[in-house]
Amino acid sequence: MLEIKNIEVYYGYVKALKDISLRVEEGQIVSLLGSNGAGKTTTLKTISGLLKPKSGSILFHEKIITHLDSSAIVRMGIVQCPEGRQLFPDLSVKENLLVGAITRKNRKQINDDLNQVYGLFPILRDRKNQLAGTLSGGEQQMLAIGRALMAGPKLLMLDEPSLGLAPKIVEQIFELLVNLNKEKGLTILLVEQNANAALRISDYAYILEVGTLTLEGDAKDLLKSELVQQKYLGA
Repeated sequence: MLEIKNIEVYYGYVKALKDISLRVEEGQIVSLLGSNGAGKTTTLKTISGLLKPKSGSILFHEKIITHLDSSAIVRMGIVQCPEGRQLFPDLSVKENLLVGAITRKNRKQINDDLNQVYGLFPILRDRKNQLAGTLSGGEQQMLAIGRALMAGPKLLMLDEPSLGLAPKIVEQIFELLVNLNKEKGLTILLVEQNANAALRISDYAYILEVGTLTLEGDAKDLLKSELVQQKYLGA
């Protein structure tokens, strides 16, 4: 579904991504792991069109999207749920969800998808008229994922969905991602510092270190890897 070939990305004169290549097969959950500053968010922003690579290419369903603007990339079906939620705090829950559908025209389908999001997150239906800024951290993360789903993604990219959440809420979020993947067929690219949780639900994983891919493989194999256990799982 998604293929990144040898991209290099700069912030000014600083090279943030160095010759990165990765693939996301349709129907998979793929994790991109690494410590702070490794380049994970930069990779997602580049796929989304928010950053432009100096070299290399990005293909979605074998079509080159490297230099498309972000709105065109969203319309193609690549949707990012950003780190830190980035909701509109002074808009209601429902209004935030409808913002996610801003590039879509079919009102009936938008309404159907809104009801599906409420089915996934009943608390959002209960609080649909409540300002997003007054929600708890876990509820805000549910709203951020719901808003991303309202864009009708074929590929959902999530940036640190567990950040700042209690372990029980993290478990619920990851169970939801598995459900979206297995029952809805949604392809997911997951950026996470919680390597243990991410690897347990993923099919394949890549590990970034200072802008360079250092390791990749089947997620279950990486979970058993002594190197990964020592460096990322605290073993």
